[in-house]
Amino acid sequence: MNEPRYTLRQEKNGTWTVLDVVTRLPAASDGRDLTGLDHEDAKDIMDTLNRDYLAGRKSPLV
Repeated sequence: MNEPRYTLRQEKNGTWTVLDVVTRLPAASDGRDLTGLDHEDAKDIMDTLNRDYLAGRKSPLV
């Protein structure tokens, strides 16, 4: 649990996806995949998810 679990992937259409590196699938929040995001929003979400993951907390986002 000392490595970030989430990363970003830019899609062909220019939007961003928050990707779970363990499952290799888009991360999800409230049953919705975290896809189709602008870069700033995707980075903020990724940072929050990784901060909670590395602290051993369940994130309110997933």
